[in-house]
Amino acid sequence: MRVLSTVPWTLRRMSRDYIVLLLLLVVPIVLISLFSYLMGNAMTNSGTLLFHDTAQQMIMSFQLFAGSVVMSYLYYDLFTEKRMRIFTLPFNKSLYAFSIMLCGTVYSVILGVLLMSYAQFVLGVVWEHWLWTIYNLLLLSMVSSIVSLILMFSVRSFKIAERLTELYGVGFIVLAGLFFPMPDNAVMNFLGSYGNPLMLSDGAVTAMADGKVGEAWLHANLLAAAIVVLFPLMLLLGRRKMR
Repeated sequence: MRVLSTVPWTLRRMSRDYIVLLLLLVVPIVLISLFSYLMGNAMTNSGTLLFHDTAQQMIMSFQLFAGSVVMSYLYYDLFTEKRMRIFTLPFNKSLYAFSIMLCGTVYSVILGVLLMSYAQFVLGVVWEHWLWTIYNLLLLSMVSSIVSLILMFSVRSFKIAERLTELYGVGFIVLAGLFFPMPDNAVMNFLGSYGNPLMLSDGAVTAMADGKVGEAWLHANLLAAAIVVLFPLMLLLGRRKMR
């Protein structure tokens, strides 16, 4: 719980870039609204509005980029010239790094909740299980933040790390078949389902809405397992990077 002692400092740090943080909300709202207008009343084979599924997938997709905020703050505060000023402050630097990750992840989830609220109360999307959806937003956000930090700690250039993070996000969206159908083979099918964090979170929410509780928990637990596996790797690489 000691990490909470550095959270107030982190929140003050993030509040200085409120314009950037607001853009992370405004841009998705514009995109979701545009898709709602373009798709109109198009229906799925099951008789539901096609946009409802699309809105869910889009809101989940934005969580793939949750690590961009975490990675940016962590890099500029601890790995640039600014680190000399940060390192003179009277708090534990490792705990500060954890608080950046914590606050960035929570902020991404809050954005997801705001987008869910906008989709429901403005665009008419119905969420069957709010808490379950938020839980899966959190899992996906945590996975994405951890992956982004692993990429940043693994390469020397921050610009390369940014491009790799973008490739991670866009790549899994493409592999999910949201832009166009993917080839039908074992590898692509795996990367478009159980090997894809986006589809795991989306599948968990959809399965719970359909009453398939066991399947929903299977998808969510696979995301949780990915966090358990990747977190120690992130710690190892982070400690090596900060030496």
